[in-house]
Amino acid sequence: MTALLERPAPPPPVDHRRAMLALARVESVRLVRHPLLVVAAVLFLGPWVFFLANGADRHPTLRDDALELQFLVLLLFGSAAMVAANLVALRGHRHHVDEFFGVLTLTRARRTGGLLLALLPTGALAAVLVLLRLGVSAALPGSVGRPHWAEVLISPVLVLLLGSVGVLLATLVRSVVVAPVGVLAVLVSTVVGGVASEPGRAMMALVPLQVRYPPHALPDVLVDRPSAGHLAYLVGLTLLVALGALVRTGARGSATYVAAGLAAALAAGGVAAQLPERADVVRARAAAVDAPAPLHTCRTVDGATYCAFDDFTPWIDEWADVVAAVRGPMPAVAGPPLAVRQRIPADGSWLAGTSTLEERQAAAARRDADDTAAGQPGAVAVGTDWSARAAAALAAAVAYRLVTGADPDNGDGLVCGARGALVVWLVGQAGGRLAAGLREADELSWGALTLSDPVLSGIQLSVPDTDAASGLALLDRPVAGSTALVRRHWAELTDPAVGVDRFAALLGVPAAPLPPVEERHAGCAS
Repeated sequence: MTALLERPAPPPPVDHRRAMLALARVESVRLVRHPLLVVAAVLFLGPWVFFLANGADRHPTLRDDALELQFLVLLLFGSAAMVAANLVALRGHRHHVDEFFGVLTLTRARRTGGLLLALLPTGALAAVLVLLRLGVSAALPGSVGRPHWAEVLISPVLVLLLGSVGVLLATLVRSVVVAPVGVLAVLVSTVVGGVASEPGRAMMALVPLQVRYPPHALPDVLVDRPSAGHLAYLVGLTLLVALGALVRTGARGSATYVAAGLAAALAAGGVAAQLPERADVVRARAAAVDAPAPLHTCRTVDGATYCAFDDFTPWIDEWADVVAAVRGPMPAVAGPPLAVRQRIPADGSWLAGTSTLEERQAAAARRDADDTAAGQPGAVAVGTDWSARAAAALAAAVAYRLVTGADPDNGDGLVCGARGALVVWLVGQAGGRLAAGLREADELSWGALTLSDPVLSGIQLSVPDTDAASGLALLDRPVAGSTALVRRHWAELTDPAVGVDRFAALLGVPAAPLPPVEERHAGCAS
């Protein structure tokens, strides 16, 4: 009898792609729930929520906020993704089971591909949290500007880049120590590039983070920051790192090398796009230093004129509140016309060091000529920052203008005697941000209480400590009673010949003893 033998049917082909995607799904959940990523999310949101609830940073500049979040994402999520991805890639080696991977359907290269794909949800998480912070900041009534789309996308790309570096390091060195060392190297190189006094275009193009230059907020039309090119560079670099990890684990073939060539071209193109300086923007920024009127939008509030760059017009109401707070205790007497104009400093002015009185007076003369040409002689200058210090500096300049009738931007900025003490009191009596800014300025000053805009460092108002002491002492008295006394003696208190001792006698506060003659400020009679 003959038996018929049936040939067994061949096994169905293995779908390696589905297996790789299944691995990516499992590992992506593990990565998002990794303790390092959870801690990163808590640190990213926790302090921000705390300070927001306590009233801090109510006047964000959104484009600069998006830029500053890049460093926070790199520090927290990027570092966490790099270490966590490295640990995941080394899990088999750490548990001594990597030799059994040969019996699985997935090759080493496809396993590496699954780990790289698992990084995508982590990058998406970083993007969502960045958008959350920017969205809440944009909803604040004092927010100005708008974030650049490329600067927002750079944050999640940084997470993918460092996560890919973690996977690549696992293919090069089988040690869990190498990822933390790599994180330290990335952070050091980034910080060194970022704190360079005047970084070159090549350095700004190659470091992972975008360098904020100039280091203060600017109207959008005056910003020369090739963000799209930097994003292209980072995407290309991320793809190159990922392809390097795939090649290290056995990926070969024409598709791999074509992809590597395209990624290299994308990275090189991104760098090339960042190198040339936009001469038209640089010229426009230089012109706006001494003649910002073409970029201004002006409004009149309670008889005062306020001119701001288009991106910063939401702050006009805040400036008007400061002016009203300074004017409140004054008697209803005719004063000089009041105008507030927003300005930016010249490029490199923050690197110039100490300037001479003649240089400051020459710069003040140029600004005064521009104010006159704009129909606003003696205008008070305000910068592109609206912190407590900036509010106090604006209040001091307004008080100086109303008390003395002179231009506060005169290159000297020294006010003495009773008028100096009165200016200090007018700044602090409103309380809130103005009092906080006054205290901060007092803590940072030596020899004289100096109130200067954080951005316009060349424009400042100084009151000698002996004169400022009486004004600060008056702040400890009830505001209503002090206001009545100030109004009663206004003519005498605003007389330039009246010293601080008379101010103290009229308002019932102690007068600080005068320093020796050789230590007194030149230009102060008292």
